[in-house]
Amino acid sequence: MSMIPIGHISSVRMGVTLRGRDATRPDSHGSCRMIRISDLSDDGELINPEPLVFEPGEAIKPDFFLRAGDVLFPNRGTRTTAYVFDLPAANVVVGAQFFIIRGDLSRVLPAYLAWYLRSEAAAQHFHTLRKGTLVQTVQRRDIEDLALPLPPLDKQSTIVALDALAVQERQLSTRLARLQASYLQRRLLTAASPP
Repeated sequence: MSMIPIGHISSVRMGVTLRGRDATRPDSHGSCRMIRISDLSDDGELINPEPLVFEPGEAIKPDFFLRAGDVLFPNRGTRTTAYVFDLPAANVVVGAQFFIIRGDLSRVLPAYLAWYLRSEAAAQHFHTLRKGTLVQTVQRRDIEDLALPLPPLDKQSTIVALDALAVQERQLSTRLARLQASYLQRRLLTAASPP
């Protein structure tokens, strides 16, 4: 299987830079929405289905608005997560703390690219390259240079489906453990209560 640098099959750019202290102040009547790093889970899911609504203080170039299939990758902090944008809303942006990765859809599925960016191999790659002491950052070149195994699209689809099942199993196991702990606590409280 060939390994291809992500930069050879994708464009990588930073999110929009909005200037001014109130640039992203919530405004329920605003014309734009913004996905923030805190809106994403480690599994690459959007945990806040209602992104921040705001009115930008300056015009945003159309190319900065997210398109279905864009892969969002945070460039700050130590988390290695990636999310495939799939909201039906228009005028959604991310700030400069994200990279927007637009793959060549004839060669790579967005969900496969996001899966690989969340993988242990990618985490090790970025761990050695992060810069900064207070806030660690990843550079655009670090993503472009990351070698991606590139099987045929049907195999990519199978890998994505298997990963989705693994994520679902992990979530169900966590939920089951919480329910078991809660049940045990109730039983112990009942046992500790006077007759």
